[in-house]
Amino acid sequence: MTTTDLIIVGTVVFLITLSTLTFVFFYRKKKRSHKVFSNSVGRTIKPDANDKNGVRKAEIFKNPDKREGRSRLYVFALVVAGILGTLAMRLWSLQLINPEHYIKLAEDNMKAEVSIPATRGRILDRYGRELVGNRPSLSIVAKKSVTANPIVIHMLSLILGIPKGIIRKNILDDTGGAQADRTIASDISMQAVAFIKEHHSLFSEISVVERTVRTYPFGSIAAHVLGYIGPVTEAELVLPHPGISYEGGDLVGKSGAEYAYENSLQGIRGIRTYKVDVSGNPLEVLGEAPPKNGFDVCLTIDIDLQRETDRIIRDVIESSHHRGYPYANAGAIVCIDIEDGGILASTSYPTYYPSEFIDGISTERYAELNHIDASYPFTNRVISGQYPAASTFKAFTALAGLEYGIVESNTHFYCNGFWESYGKEWGQRCWIHPYGHGYLNLEEAINQSCDIYFYNIGDSFWRRWVDPPRAEENENNDAEEGDPADATSPAAVEENPLQERLRSWGFGRTSGVDIGGETAGRVPTPLWKSRAFANMPEEAQWRPGDFTNMCIGQGDLLVTPLQLANAYAGLARRKMIKPHYFHSVLDDKGAPIVQAKVEEMEDQPPINEYHIQRVENGLQRVIWRSGGHFNRIPVSIAGKSGTAEVYAAKADFSWFVAYAPVENPKYCVACVVEQAGDGSSAAILGVQHTLAAIYGVNLGEIVVYQGSRER
Repeated sequence: MTTTDLIIVGTVVFLITLSTLTFVFFYRKKKRSHKVFSNSVGRTIKPDANDKNGVRKAEIFKNPDKREGRSRLYVFALVVAGILGTLAMRLWSLQLINPEHYIKLAEDNMKAEVSIPATRGRILDRYGRELVGNRPSLSIVAKKSVTANPIVIHMLSLILGIPKGIIRKNILDDTGGAQADRTIASDISMQAVAFIKEHHSLFSEISVVERTVRTYPFGSIAAHVLGYIGPVTEAELVLPHPGISYEGGDLVGKSGAEYAYENSLQGIRGIRTYKVDVSGNPLEVLGEAPPKNGFDVCLTIDIDLQRETDRIIRDVIESSHHRGYPYANAGAIVCIDIEDGGILASTSYPTYYPSEFIDGISTERYAELNHIDASYPFTNRVISGQYPAASTFKAFTALAGLEYGIVESNTHFYCNGFWESYGKEWGQRCWIHPYGHGYLNLEEAINQSCDIYFYNIGDSFWRRWVDPPRAEENENNDAEEGDPADATSPAAVEENPLQERLRSWGFGRTSGVDIGGETAGRVPTPLWKSRAFANMPEEAQWRPGDFTNMCIGQGDLLVTPLQLANAYAGLARRKMIKPHYFHSVLDDKGAPIVQAKVEEMEDQPPINEYHIQRVENGLQRVIWRSGGHFNRIPVSIAGKSGTAEVYAAKADFSWFVAYAPVENPKYCVACVVEQAGDGSSAAILGVQHTLAAIYGVNLGEIVVYQGSRER
């Protein structure tokens, strides 16, 4: 029935009621008009028997309150008519117009629905081995109001063996929402459950619920990739979740794969319907819609290799301590499948245990995981750690120099250990200083990691694209050669071909990897520098040294281990594709319903096979010169070391990156160890032992020796 119909019915009833009351009123009035005397106690003057109006006037004159009473009667009649009209309209609607609707509402008041949580999907490795599973658990939950009852808190403390302060703190924790039940304890004993249920009157605001909790068969291994779960927050409850309905207290992914694949892992709740009495107590089950459990998600991780890389990085750091680097407390190893971009191993150290989040983590522990004194164990250094690339970057500087004709087949530069093309005041050293490398071609410059060769490449980019007007002016005026004191020009505002080419290899931008938290690194530009040093005008100027430093992977350049590994993988396959952790989604029978696809990066570097072969030859010479453990791995390898200089308060960071086999590239491994010295002593072991694990070679104990200290 529409609103218009209800209004019409109500109006009709109102008019009928009003007419009835009016008829009754005038009928009684007519009868009273034949009376000689009024109803008042007082006497009236007897008028002429034929003068009826006189009688009425005399009566009114004698009793003036009668006029006011008559007005009140009119108002009362209207009110009664309105009430009766409303009741009639409602009765008409309930019994005649739509009775089925209201019968259904009445029946619904006798029912109660309870949601049934779905089991969260598991996380598996690329071969279907369980990385994160589930197990049943009994938990104690309470209303927030329990904090006002010290007797209940005291009894819970005795039953559960938990201090009263912890119980009160857990109940006051509102991360799951203001109205949500608060979890006091999980994995409680059956004895505690029995006691609470037997004393329901005392624990009326306490409930025992059955839940599934996450299990981590491999402990802290791959913790940063797997992530953790936690109670859904009020902010998350109001967000749109297509196909998923959340309730307060639900557990949702917060980081890593748990967060990235939430839509697949999180199941769909079921509904159980009860018939209840007037007090809401269940009498019988009327029906049930079972929950739909979440899907299992396979990652590209190989748990065997992941377990090895987690061990390797710890051993390299421990050995670095023995070699005299006590502050080497952090690092990362990443291994990429070159063919499809799948990440086979992703190790960030220090790490944490995802199981710490099962019962909720304390504020103090969470702060510790994000503190500098613990070396930020919560940070995923593979995708979030930003470091100077050091000499590992020279491969891409070389490719840019080849592409733009700065380096040709017969291009040689002389290294005497000190480069002073801009004058002694602005001179820059090679890592071998005070010695030199002599005349070098490109391949040997990569092999020997000669800084001066790459300073010349950077200087050429500066002179050709950034400051040609100033160079011509210096020639005409016989100015001191290369003095860069005020070497800025309008041409320095935009990126030049060097920066553009570096970006095409994935530097200075995110790769789009499917785990959250990736940082973009940095390829410095004049615009970036002017903004970064806006309060320091002299530092804000873009100078030739910015190019020369960038060409050896230093200065303001920053990369992540994933960026570097993916760039070398792109060099090996001659194409840039997106790295990824996702492998497939499985149905309840273990069959894949969604599988990862190879995705190419939008911005592709120009590929010149001759140029890449020259660079690759230099990278192979690095491995031949390193010898040692590399000789025991039965495939051809190309790689590069790097020693990143950071600010004075810290020791150098150690880098190494390599891929194999060169003829048919399959694996690319990058390793960085913070404050462990040069790349040819610490990080090189991380790469060697990772490749050895892949090819089934036992290299023995990890021992860090003194390296060459080359950058």
